[in-house]
Amino acid sequence: MPYDKESLPELNRRLETELPRANASPALRRNLFTPFARALAAAVHGIHEHIDWRTRQMFPQTCDDDVLENLHVGLWLQGSKRRAAVPAVGRVVVRGAGGIEIPQGTLFNRSDSVQFAVVEGVITDSGGSTTLRVCATQPGAAGNTDNGAMLRFANPIAGIENTATVAYLSGGSDIESLPELRRRVVESRNLGGQVGKLADWIRWAKEVPGITRVWPAPKLSGLGTVTVYVVRDHDSNIFPDAAELAEVQKHLEHSALPNGEIHVVSPLPKPVNFKIKITPDTPEVRAAVKVELSRVLDANASPVAYDAAGDLELPARGHAIPRSHLTQAISNAAGEYDHQLLLPAGDITPAVGELVSLGQIEWAT
Repeated sequence: MPYDKESLPELNRRLETELPRANASPALRRNLFTPFARALAAAVHGIHEHIDWRTRQMFPQTCDDDVLENLHVGLWLQGSKRRAAVPAVGRVVVRGAGGIEIPQGTLFNRSDSVQFAVVEGVITDSGGSTTLRVCATQPGAAGNTDNGAMLRFANPIAGIENTATVAYLSGGSDIESLPELRRRVVESRNLGGQVGKLADWIRWAKEVPGITRVWPAPKLSGLGTVTVYVVRDHDSNIFPDAAELAEVQKHLEHSALPNGEIHVVSPLPKPVNFKIKITPDTPEVRAAVKVELSRVLDANASPVAYDAAGDLELPARGHAIPRSHLTQAISNAAGEYDHQLLLPAGDITPAVGELVSLGQIEWAT
């Protein structure tokens, strides 16, 4: 039963009634009862507000941000903390004459002024092209760069072309947002563990910067093995590359259970195309339908199927999404009155390891 906390006006009225002569005429000289009643009401109200605040700090769902970081992270994420921002790293290719030194710290600029520095100085090869290891000068996802993009020397070097081609530049991630940290703490608090349960593998993998969704699959590759699927939803390409997978692999081998084989892999993309006839067929309704379909696919997408208890189904299979969920999502779209889902004609049945996402939508007339 909740406690019925009185408001400040209610406290004023009650104390003025209970204290002797507090409701006497204010015209009386030296009437201290009325101001004393109001001061006491204010003090009691302040105590109630402080108790409310202290109660909120007891739970990670409602606590202040600083209490979340300084108290609940240590309580529920033992050995972990808020994920720091990480710079993008990778390799670029330069072309030019051989035998020319490119020193450590040489800077490259991207078209939007994001800078990258050479990690190790090199002497250019005589074959015309040389690969350099580079790192973004500032941490964050902004340093991730598409393969084939062009960078320019901040200060040109004689004998070397002024542009460099990105072989790969990835792994950068922003500092973990407070809502994400709060969700991770609440998830750990609710699931408990550190005994090798599925929830533990999810928590351990999410300790790696950039990892947002995790699907552990014990025994998928045989007895004594755990396969861990991971994605990076905040990157332009959510499917991690080899270097990003190796980072998770290293962290799990250090943090997780010491026995058994660990396989960290990326799911395979499985975009699903749709053909839909909607009424009314307007740009606004189309956009709403797209949002609802993306939401239901993201909520149900999983590279492996789990049973009602949350355990991996063996023999393993992909996680099917019923067609009825798709039609319901379309019906939930704002402004939709009626529709026909022409494709897919049945349930979505991905194979093991495939992660469903929204593909193209054809709007039938």
